[in-house]
Amino acid sequence: MEIKAQLDKPYTEKQRMDFIVSQNHQLGYEIKETDTALQSWGLTEEEKQEQEKQARKQEIETKISELEKMSLNDLLNNNETNLKIYQAVINSLKDSIPKLSGDRC
Repeated sequence: MEIKAQLDKPYTEKQRMDFIVSQNHQLGYEIKETDTALQSWGLTEEEKQEQEKQARKQEIETKISELEKMSLNDLLNNNETNLKIYQAVINSLKDSIPKLSGDRC
């Protein structure tokens, strides 16, 4: 995290409230008060990108789990055609996970 904005002391109560409204309520930054200032803290671009990658990875893992559950009926009925399709989609999703984190397999 990094400091996005700072309101140095002394400040009025109105300035304090305006700072909190604009930095926290509107922009979503965390507010911290120090001995000398009121600060708003937010994620760096790298941290935002990492959060987005992790969210995408979680979406993919959830979709894989859903597809595995959906394929159970075809497994019980020995429907090989559908099972191959499910497996191909699942494998494709699994292959995309390392690309999100920059890993090479």
